[in-house]
Amino acid sequence: MGIYKLIRSLLDLIPSLNTSYSKDLKVQPKNDAMVLPSNLTTREHSSFSRHVGTLEDLFNNISEVKGSINREHTSFFVVLQLHFPPTKANVEEFIARAWESLGQRYPALRAQISPPSKFDSRKQSSISVQPWDAAKFRTSFTTHPNCPNVDVLFSAPSPKRTTATCHWLPNPGQVVIRTAHWRSDGYGLVLLADSFLSALADELQQCSSAPLGNNGSKQLLAVPESLESLVRKYLPAPLPEEKAEIDEMVETFAKGHQSIGFPTRSNASTTTPSICQRAAIRLTVEDSAKLISGCQTQGISVTSAVNAAVIRTAAQFPQDPGADAYAIFAPVNFRMLLMAAGAQECSQPTGNYVSGASLRIDNAVGKSFRELANELNTIYSQDFTRYERPGGGKTLNLLQSTESYIQFIAKLFALFPSPGCPFPKAPVISSFGKMDMIVKSEYGGDSDDTTGASKLRVTDFWVSCDCATPMITFNPYSWGGAFTLSSAWEDSYYEREFVIDALEKTMAELVEGLEIDPLSYRITTGCNDASTRK
Repeated sequence: MGIYKLIRSLLDLIPSLNTSYSKDLKVQPKNDAMVLPSNLTTREHSSFSRHVGTLEDLFNNISEVKGSINREHTSFFVVLQLHFPPTKANVEEFIARAWESLGQRYPALRAQISPPSKFDSRKQSSISVQPWDAAKFRTSFTTHPNCPNVDVLFSAPSPKRTTATCHWLPNPGQVVIRTAHWRSDGYGLVLLADSFLSALADELQQCSSAPLGNNGSKQLLAVPESLESLVRKYLPAPLPEEKAEIDEMVETFAKGHQSIGFPTRSNASTTTPSICQRAAIRLTVEDSAKLISGCQTQGISVTSAVNAAVIRTAAQFPQDPGADAYAIFAPVNFRMLLMAAGAQECSQPTGNYVSGASLRIDNAVGKSFRELANELNTIYSQDFTRYERPGGGKTLNLLQSTESYIQFIAKLFALFPSPGCPFPKAPVISSFGKMDMIVKSEYGGDSDDTTGASKLRVTDFWVSCDCATPMITFNPYSWGGAFTLSSAWEDSYYEREFVIDALEKTMAELVEGLEIDPLSYRITTGCNDASTRK
């Protein structure tokens, strides 16, 4: 299934798009073979440049933390645990060639941001791509013979790179793909993982000495336009009064009560972000089904249930004076809505199309799991083209007004000291959903293979992020029918034992709130981690 068809199939599954608004949008016909307009394709020997979008600039700025050197903050990565056909040797070369094919096809993987000119106000920040240079891009692929896992991999100095990177860890048999957030959102990175696995399967079926080719079904794609540019291109401009409503909503949201959160280390106020750590709770397929069934019984989404449990867990800890609400900018994936409007550009993995919707729950500390989950479910199930302002009132089209909305958020973030964030300790939930629909367990294979031995197999999958703010990021998702609740945090602000304790407390809140039998789980710190089950 091609990426365009895949995203369209996901689009059909989203209830919030079954509205009169989305029905009125000009939707491109479903076609297995995506035919791209000429402005979406490029030539491998051509260069490219455009202005940086406001959202891209925001994520690029917050990845640069004052006083923190040799570290690229605000990035996403995927870990793919692979099993190669037994007849294939020197898999490192196959991996490198597959990565090279992606760098050639998706120029945004090697795009760079140039800062604005200090001497000419007309020269703004820009994104540029140089003509394809295979040897230069090859340096973005690295083999780490003695590296046991991704934590060790990213514990070393990691300065900002001019490209996305691919890493091969032969001992655990893992491929790690990492990119700055401004180049791609988390959902796009998962799409990129699928593209990589397809390319790797193709390479395994070809002779390793064959030249790297590019056929008509894999056109070289241009750097995608920014979120704001696509909105201007495919949607009518918001009315002046709608822009004023957006500004008022964000301003009111930002000036509300402090948000509850998890308490940081005692020296957090004077420390500088260093490295990001991660851990996760992973359920069996059977217990994952129990969790989903419990959510369905209560009529809530898994994301709403997990978020409610996280809030209940955070509320158990001492809070700052005046902190009684829960407030975050909840990640919202606009890819689907833009696809409904006809933006085929969103079908490629690169591009950042995730903004943040202002989410506030007042008196969160005193609310039950059921109250929190129902309130969150109402918010998350909204059609973001008719987003109800917190506290009621008029509904707003967040997609149509996204440019002014993001501009206001960027100004808001700039008011806070590095690594600027309005609600620094509030835990954020960023749900990926069912990853089985994108990353498959098998790729390629010979047509006459009846045993499946020639297939490339994915035996485990992990997606996470690097962050610089004093918040814990939770990423719930499922793959292979098994539910994972991963967490990422900055080591300067939280101890590993504290976060693992918070994860276990969250699971306890889930079980109690959903009124289901206790769930068996593993606490893992990486892909294919065989930790003790609890």
